[in-house]
Amino acid sequence: MRAMYFKRCFATALVTCASSLCFADPSPPPYSTSPSIVAEPLDVALTSTLVEFLKRPIKSQTQTALGASFCRPVVTRPTPQAHDIKVALALVESEVVPTLSFTKPAEGDKKPVTINYSVEFGLDAVKLSSSRPRYPSQAAGLQVAYPHDTTRSIWFEGKDEASLLFLVPPVRDCNIQFVVACPRTYSISRSLDESKLSLAGVRYLVSAKADGLFKVPEGEVGKIFAAGLASSRIKLPSTWSAENVSTETPSTSFKIQMPLDVLSSGDSFTPASLPMVDAIEARLEFGSPSTVKRVIRSRATIELSNFMLDRTQPIRIERSEATLNQGSCIVISRRKESHY
Repeated sequence: MRAMYFKRCFATALVTCASSLCFADPSPPPYSTSPSIVAEPLDVALTSTLVEFLKRPIKSQTQTALGASFCRPVVTRPTPQAHDIKVALALVESEVVPTLSFTKPAEGDKKPVTINYSVEFGLDAVKLSSSRPRYPSQAAGLQVAYPHDTTRSIWFEGKDEASLLFLVPPVRDCNIQFVVACPRTYSISRSLDESKLSLAGVRYLVSAKADGLFKVPEGEVGKIFAAGLASSRIKLPSTWSAENVSTETPSTSFKIQMPLDVLSSGDSFTPASLPMVDAIEARLEFGSPSTVKRVIRSRATIELSNFMLDRTQPIRIERSEATLNQGSCIVISRRKESHY
Protein backbone atom coordinates (compact mmCIF):
# COMPACT_ATOMS: atom_id res chain seq x y z
CA MET A 1 0.00 0.00 0.00
CA ARG A 2 2.84 2.38 0.87
CA ALA A 3 4.56 1.70 -2.45
CA MET A 4 1.39 2.39 -4.44
CA TYR A 5 0.84 5.68 -2.60
CA PHE A 6 4.43 6.73 -3.11
CA LYS A 7 4.16 6.13 -6.87
CA ARG A 8 0.90 8.07 -7.08
CA CYS A 9 2.50 11.11 -5.46
CA PHE A 10 5.17 11.28 -8.11
CA ALA A 11 3.06 10.30 -11.11
CA THR A 12 1.92 13.87 -11.80
CA ALA A 13 4.76 16.12 -12.90
CA LEU A 14 2.96 19.31 -11.95
CA VAL A 15 2.58 18.34 -8.31
CA THR A 16 5.17 19.19 -5.66
CA CYS A 17 5.25 16.21 -3.30
CA ALA A 18 8.27 16.98 -1.14
CA SER A 19 6.92 15.14 1.87
CA SER A 20 5.32 12.05 3.27
CA LEU A 21 1.90 13.13 2.08
CA CYS A 22 0.68 14.22 -1.35
CA PHE A 23 -2.03 16.90 -1.36
CA ALA A 24 -2.60 17.12 -5.13
CA ASP A 25 -6.15 17.93 -6.25
CA PRO A 26 -6.78 17.23 -9.98
CA SER A 27 -10.03 19.22 -9.96
CA PRO A 28 -11.91 21.54 -7.58
CA PRO A 29 -13.28 19.30 -4.82
CA PRO A 30 -16.76 19.57 -3.28
CA TYR A 31 -17.15 20.95 0.22
CA SER A 32 -16.36 18.46 2.99
CA THR A 33 -19.39 16.49 4.13
CA SER A 34 -17.67 14.22 6.66
CA PRO A 35 -15.11 14.80 9.42
CA SER A 36 -13.28 11.60 8.49
CA ILE A 37 -9.87 11.56 6.82
CA VAL A 38 -7.37 8.80 6.09
CA ALA A 39 -4.05 9.11 7.90
CA GLU A 40 -1.18 8.19 5.60
CA PRO A 41 2.06 6.60 6.84
CA LEU A 42 5.46 8.11 6.20
CA ASP A 43 6.48 7.49 2.59
CA VAL A 44 8.92 4.79 1.57
CA ALA A 45 11.97 7.02 1.14
CA LEU A 46 11.63 8.81 4.48
CA THR A 47 10.79 5.58 6.29
CA SER A 48 13.99 4.07 4.93
CA THR A 49 15.97 7.11 6.12
CA LEU A 50 14.47 6.80 9.61
CA VAL A 51 15.19 3.08 9.87
CA GLU A 52 18.80 3.51 8.75
CA PHE A 53 19.22 6.30 11.29
CA LEU A 54 17.90 4.13 14.13
CA LYS A 55 20.21 1.27 13.18
CA ARG A 56 23.25 3.46 13.71
CA PRO A 57 25.07 3.46 17.05
CA ILE A 58 23.50 6.08 19.29
CA LYS A 59 26.73 8.09 19.32
CA SER A 60 26.51 8.33 15.51
CA GLN A 61 22.88 9.48 15.37
CA THR A 62 23.38 13.07 14.21
CA GLN A 63 21.11 15.38 12.23
CA THR A 64 23.56 15.08 9.36
CA ALA A 65 22.84 11.35 9.37
CA LEU A 66 19.14 12.11 8.89
CA GLY A 67 19.79 14.32 5.88
CA ALA A 68 18.29 17.64 4.81
CA SER A 69 15.25 16.07 3.09
CA PHE A 70 14.02 14.51 6.34
CA CYS A 71 13.70 17.88 8.09
CA ARG A 72 12.54 19.92 5.12
CA PRO A 73 9.25 21.83 5.64
CA VAL A 74 6.28 20.15 3.98
CA VAL A 75 4.32 22.71 1.97
CA THR A 76 2.29 21.79 -1.11
CA ARG A 77 1.07 23.86 -4.03
CA PRO A 78 -2.18 25.87 -4.04
CA THR A 79 -5.40 24.17 -5.03
CA PRO A 80 -6.75 24.81 -8.54
CA GLN A 81 -8.33 28.24 -9.09
CA ALA A 82 -6.62 29.64 -5.99
CA HIS A 83 -5.91 32.85 -7.91
CA ASP A 84 -9.68 33.45 -8.15
CA ILE A 85 -9.99 33.82 -4.38
CA LYS A 86 -8.68 36.95 -2.67
CA VAL A 87 -8.08 35.61 0.83
CA ALA A 88 -7.74 38.29 3.49
CA LEU A 89 -7.29 35.92 6.44
CA ALA A 90 -6.39 32.23 6.57
CA LEU A 91 -5.13 30.74 9.82
CA VAL A 92 -4.93 26.97 10.20
CA GLU A 93 -3.25 25.15 13.08
CA SER A 94 -3.37 21.52 14.20
CA GLU A 95 -1.74 19.37 16.87
CA VAL A 96 -2.05 15.87 18.29
CA VAL A 97 -0.62 14.47 21.53
CA PRO A 98 -0.53 10.71 22.10
CA THR A 99 -0.77 9.02 25.49
CA LEU A 100 0.47 5.44 25.60
CA SER A 101 -0.82 2.97 28.19
CA PHE A 102 1.57 0.21 29.28
CA THR A 103 0.82 -2.87 31.36
CA LYS A 104 2.91 -5.42 33.24
CA PRO A 105 1.49 -8.78 34.36
CA ALA A 106 1.35 -9.90 37.99
CA GLU A 107 4.48 -11.61 39.28
CA GLY A 108 4.39 -13.67 42.46
CA ASP A 109 2.90 -11.46 45.16
CA LYS A 110 3.18 -8.35 42.95
CA LYS A 111 -0.02 -7.02 41.43
CA PRO A 112 -0.34 -6.18 37.72
CA VAL A 113 0.80 -2.68 36.82
CA THR A 114 -0.70 -0.06 34.48
CA ILE A 115 1.13 3.16 33.69
CA ASN A 116 0.62 5.89 31.08
CA TYR A 117 3.17 8.05 29.31
CA SER A 118 2.36 11.07 27.11
CA VAL A 119 4.61 12.59 24.44
CA GLU A 120 4.09 16.26 23.48
CA PHE A 121 6.23 17.37 20.55
CA GLY A 122 7.32 20.99 20.13
CA LEU A 123 9.67 22.74 17.73
CA ASP A 124 12.54 22.94 20.22
CA ALA A 125 11.72 20.29 22.83
CA VAL A 126 9.56 17.32 23.68
CA LYS A 127 7.62 17.00 26.94
CA LEU A 128 7.48 13.53 28.47
CA SER A 129 4.98 12.81 31.25
CA SER A 130 4.14 9.76 33.36
CA SER A 131 1.00 8.93 35.33
CA ARG A 132 3.10 7.20 38.01
CA PRO A 133 6.58 8.74 38.17
CA ARG A 134 8.90 7.34 40.81
CA TYR A 135 9.98 10.81 41.95
CA PRO A 136 7.56 13.61 42.93
CA SER A 137 9.82 16.12 41.17
CA GLN A 138 8.84 14.52 37.86
CA ALA A 139 5.09 14.71 38.42
CA ALA A 140 4.82 17.71 36.09
CA GLY A 141 6.72 15.88 33.36
CA LEU A 142 10.16 16.29 31.81
CA GLN A 143 10.83 19.03 29.26
CA VAL A 144 13.65 17.70 27.09
CA ALA A 145 15.31 19.99 24.54
CA TYR A 146 16.24 18.35 21.27
CA PRO A 147 20.03 17.94 21.30
CA HIS A 148 22.20 19.89 18.87
CA ASP A 149 24.61 17.05 18.21
CA THR A 150 23.68 13.41 18.87
CA THR A 151 20.72 11.49 20.25
CA ARG A 152 20.18 11.95 23.99
CA SER A 153 19.15 9.23 26.48
CA ILE A 154 16.42 10.01 29.03
CA TRP A 155 15.71 7.46 31.77
CA PHE A 156 12.15 8.04 33.03
CA GLU A 157 11.54 5.90 36.09
CA GLY A 158 8.05 4.79 36.97
CA LYS A 159 6.77 3.17 40.15
CA ASP A 160 6.82 -0.64 40.37
CA GLU A 161 9.67 -0.76 37.84
CA ALA A 162 7.37 0.49 35.06
CA SER A 163 10.09 2.59 33.45
CA LEU A 164 10.94 3.74 29.94
CA LEU A 165 14.18 4.77 28.32
CA PHE A 166 13.53 7.56 25.81
CA LEU A 167 15.98 8.25 23.00
CA VAL A 168 15.57 11.88 21.87
CA PRO A 169 17.23 12.63 18.51
CA PRO A 170 18.51 15.97 17.14
CA VAL A 171 15.34 17.05 15.29
CA ARG A 172 15.08 20.71 16.34
CA ASP A 173 12.95 22.76 13.88
CA CYS A 174 12.16 19.60 11.91
CA ASN A 175 8.76 18.99 10.34
CA ILE A 176 9.18 15.32 11.28
CA GLN A 177 10.04 14.80 14.94
CA PHE A 178 10.28 11.54 16.81
CA VAL A 179 11.43 9.76 19.94
CA VAL A 180 12.12 6.11 20.66
CA ALA A 181 10.58 4.61 23.82
CA CYS A 182 12.15 1.40 25.19
CA PRO A 183 10.59 -0.45 28.16
CA ARG A 184 13.55 -1.40 30.35
CA THR A 185 14.56 -2.30 33.90
CA TYR A 186 17.75 -1.10 35.56
CA SER A 187 19.95 -3.88 36.93
CA ILE A 188 22.61 -3.72 39.63
CA SER A 189 25.20 -4.26 36.90
CA ARG A 190 24.26 -0.86 35.44
CA SER A 191 22.51 -2.31 32.42
CA LEU A 192 19.06 -1.58 31.02
CA ASP A 193 17.40 -4.90 30.28
CA GLU A 194 14.18 -5.56 28.37
CA SER A 195 11.25 -5.55 30.78
CA LYS A 196 7.82 -7.17 30.82
CA LEU A 197 6.18 -3.78 30.34
CA SER A 198 4.23 -3.81 27.09
CA LEU A 199 2.10 -1.33 25.14
CA ALA A 200 -1.61 -1.99 25.68
CA GLY A 201 -3.46 1.07 24.37
CA VAL A 202 -3.29 4.55 22.86
CA ARG A 203 -5.45 7.65 23.07
CA TYR A 204 -5.08 11.09 21.51
CA LEU A 205 -5.80 14.65 22.49
CA VAL A 206 -5.99 17.12 19.63
CA SER A 207 -6.30 20.80 18.88
CA ALA A 208 -7.38 22.46 15.66
CA LYS A 209 -7.98 26.05 14.66
CA ALA A 210 -9.29 27.41 11.35
CA ASP A 211 -10.07 31.11 10.86
CA GLY A 212 -10.81 32.52 7.41
CA LEU A 213 -12.05 35.61 5.57
CA PHE A 214 -12.13 36.46 1.86
CA LYS A 215 -13.44 39.03 -0.59
CA VAL A 216 -16.17 37.96 -2.99
CA PRO A 217 -16.03 39.34 -6.58
CA GLU A 218 -18.71 41.94 -7.22
CA GLY A 219 -22.06 40.44 -8.17
CA GLU A 220 -21.21 36.97 -6.88
CA VAL A 221 -21.97 34.93 -3.75
CA GLY A 222 -19.18 33.42 -1.71
CA LYS A 223 -18.97 30.61 0.82
CA ILE A 224 -16.35 29.74 3.42
CA PHE A 225 -16.20 26.48 5.33
CA ALA A 226 -13.99 25.83 8.39
CA ALA A 227 -13.57 22.40 9.94
CA GLY A 228 -11.62 19.99 12.10
CA LEU A 229 -11.14 16.59 10.44
CA ALA A 230 -9.59 13.46 11.89
CA SER A 231 -8.86 9.78 11.32
CA SER A 232 -11.10 7.13 12.86
CA ARG A 233 -9.26 6.61 16.19
CA ILE A 234 -9.42 10.32 17.04
CA LYS A 235 -12.68 11.50 18.57
CA LEU A 236 -13.98 14.90 17.50
CA PRO A 237 -16.75 16.99 19.10
CA SER A 238 -20.23 16.52 17.65
CA THR A 239 -19.95 19.94 15.99
CA TRP A 240 -16.92 19.66 13.73
CA SER A 241 -17.42 22.54 11.28
CA ALA A 242 -18.75 26.05 10.70
CA GLU A 243 -19.63 27.94 7.51
CA ASN A 244 -20.80 31.29 6.20
CA VAL A 245 -22.33 32.46 2.90
CA SER A 246 -22.18 36.13 1.89
CA THR A 247 -22.13 38.48 -1.10
CA GLU A 248 -19.34 40.58 0.45
CA THR A 249 -16.78 39.08 2.86
CA PRO A 250 -17.65 35.58 4.10
CA SER A 251 -15.89 34.78 7.36
CA THR A 252 -16.01 31.94 9.85
CA SER A 253 -13.93 30.07 12.40
CA PHE A 254 -13.72 26.68 14.06
CA LYS A 255 -11.66 25.62 17.07
CA ILE A 256 -10.90 22.53 19.13
CA GLN A 257 -9.10 23.36 22.36
CA MET A 258 -6.69 20.86 23.88
CA PRO A 259 -7.03 20.33 27.68
CA LEU A 260 -4.18 21.62 29.81
CA ASP A 261 -3.66 18.25 31.48
CA VAL A 262 -3.07 15.95 28.51
CA LEU A 263 -2.03 12.94 30.60
CA SER A 264 -5.26 12.47 32.56
CA SER A 265 -7.73 14.00 30.10
CA GLY A 266 -9.43 12.32 27.20
CA ASP A 267 -11.56 9.30 26.38
CA SER A 268 -10.79 5.63 26.94
CA PHE A 269 -7.76 4.00 25.35
CA THR A 270 -7.88 2.25 21.98
CA PRO A 271 -6.18 -1.17 22.01
CA ALA A 272 -2.74 -0.82 20.46
CA SER A 273 -1.95 -2.78 17.33
CA LEU A 274 1.27 -1.46 15.81
CA PRO A 275 1.91 0.08 13.40
CA MET A 276 -0.69 2.83 13.97
CA VAL A 277 -1.14 6.09 12.05
CA ASP A 278 -3.59 8.84 13.04
CA ALA A 279 -4.07 12.46 12.02
CA ILE A 280 -5.92 15.69 12.80
CA GLU A 281 -6.48 18.40 10.19
CA ALA A 282 -7.60 22.02 10.42
CA ARG A 283 -9.19 23.00 7.12
CA LEU A 284 -10.55 26.08 5.30
CA GLU A 285 -12.49 25.84 2.05
CA PHE A 286 -13.24 28.95 -0.03
CA GLY A 287 -15.52 29.25 -3.06
CA SER A 288 -19.05 29.70 -4.30
CA PRO A 289 -22.03 28.04 -2.57
CA SER A 290 -21.58 24.96 -4.79
CA THR A 291 -17.87 24.81 -5.69
CA VAL A 292 -14.64 24.91 -3.71
CA LYS A 293 -12.02 27.09 -5.39
CA ARG A 294 -9.31 27.09 -2.77
CA VAL A 295 -8.35 24.87 0.17
CA ILE A 296 -5.94 25.80 2.96
CA ARG A 297 -5.16 23.20 5.59
CA SER A 298 -2.78 22.06 8.28
CA ARG A 299 -2.35 18.42 9.24
CA ALA A 300 -0.57 16.79 12.19
CA THR A 301 0.08 13.05 12.00
CA ILE A 302 1.21 10.64 14.71
CA GLU A 303 2.74 7.32 13.73
CA LEU A 304 3.65 4.49 16.10
CA SER A 305 5.74 1.51 15.04
CA ASN A 306 7.81 -1.27 16.55
CA PHE A 307 11.59 -1.20 16.41
CA MET A 308 13.93 -3.98 17.53
CA LEU A 309 17.19 -2.75 19.02
CA ASP A 310 19.58 -5.45 17.84
CA ARG A 311 22.82 -4.31 19.45
CA THR A 312 24.11 -3.59 22.92
CA GLN A 313 25.21 0.03 23.29
CA PRO A 314 26.83 2.20 25.92
CA ILE A 315 24.66 5.17 26.94
CA ARG A 316 24.81 7.94 29.47
CA ILE A 317 22.05 8.47 32.04
CA GLU A 318 22.54 11.84 33.68
CA ARG A 319 26.11 11.51 35.05
CA SER A 320 26.39 7.74 34.97
CA GLU A 321 27.47 5.31 32.27
CA ALA A 322 25.18 2.37 31.55
CA THR A 323 24.64 -0.35 28.98
CA LEU A 324 21.50 -0.48 26.87
CA ASN A 325 20.79 -4.09 26.01
CA GLN A 326 18.95 -5.45 23.01
CA GLY A 327 15.18 -5.58 22.93
CA SER A 328 11.96 -4.08 21.62
CA CYS A 329 11.25 -0.34 21.41
CA ILE A 330 8.53 1.90 19.98
CA VAL A 331 9.14 4.73 17.52
CA ILE A 332 6.74 7.63 18.10
CA SER A 333 6.80 10.24 15.33
CA ARG A 334 4.88 13.45 14.71
CA ARG A 335 4.91 15.32 11.40
CA LYS A 336 3.32 18.61 10.37
CA GLU A 337 2.20 19.45 6.84
CA SER A 338 0.69 22.55 5.25
CA HIS A 339 -1.30 23.09 2.06
CA TYR A 340 -2.02 26.56 0.71
